[in-house]
Amino acid sequence: MKQDLTIVMYHYVRDFARSRFPGIRGLDLAGFRRQIDFLEQGYSIVGMPQVLAAIRGDEPLPPRAALLTFDDGYAEHYDLVFPELHKRGLPGCFYPPLAPVREHRLLDVNRVHFILAATLDDPSRVSAVIDARVRAEAASHGLDSVEVYRAEWAKPNRFDDAETIYIKRMLQTVLPEAMRHDIARDLFARFVTTDEAAFAAELYITEDQARLMQSCGMSFGSHGAEHLWLNRISPAEQAVEIDRSLAFLRDIGVGVDEGWVMCYPYGGWNESLLEVLRARGCSAGLTTEVATAEIGLNDPLRLPRYDTNDFPQ
Repeated sequence: MKQDLTIVMYHYVRDFARSRFPGIRGLDLAGFRRQIDFLEQGYSIVGMPQVLAAIRGDEPLPPRAALLTFDDGYAEHYDLVFPELHKRGLPGCFYPPLAPVREHRLLDVNRVHFILAATLDDPSRVSAVIDARVRAEAASHGLDSVEVYRAEWAKPNRFDDAETIYIKRMLQTVLPEAMRHDIARDLFARFVTTDEAAFAAELYITEDQARLMQSCGMSFGSHGAEHLWLNRISPAEQAVEIDRSLAFLRDIGVGVDEGWVMCYPYGGWNESLLEVLRARGCSAGLTTEVATAEIGLNDPLRLPRYDTNDFPQ
């Protein structure tokens, strides 16, 4: 029997009136509260245990079921989201990567977000640095020309303009990993702060906070160890990423031996990754495909989600 499930994806939820980075792309706390009001009125908000029971065929979901998911392990998920959900008696599902939470390391994806937030008035200051590095190192790294990269990647999507997408793609996937990491660190030091350790300590939740949320009925799942594009690494590397993440989940009290959930960083997955997950007893996987999940019809390891921006705020 097919059962519809609306999965909503959140990243940054912030009190922008008190934020040092009001330009970050995210949902304001007031808008989050209004959106939860909207979802409570029109949907039955369920927890991940109910979803996994439906996937197993043990118990059907209620009509118009909705699931709230929160990626990347930001401090505001503990400071703002958790109290709001707890007050309302609602469950939430949280997916922190290991590296920023346990090792206090800033992720490149967040470097890029805050670089863009700090240069919102003129993002060409960022792309100019990228273009200069590409021209200077094209021969040594076997790169294409700036013109070729811009023709392929400077294209807007439903959330970002062409220049922003160009910056994101160049620093997230297009350039060689070591090069894009070096450029991102340089840009972050120029436009945000030179103290990455202090910034990371402020940006992400702690293990103790995750344990408390878990003990209060919130669900936690895997978002990998290093927040990598898991579809761009070898099966052996995929296995290491997943095993490290599962060890972390066990440490914060998640009963992974009874089934667990994978949330794909950047939405990236492939068949070899699915084999790694199945071998480790993964029960469900969350993608970034935009659609209503159809339990009983979708592959449980490839469930689509809506973005918070797809709903009233």
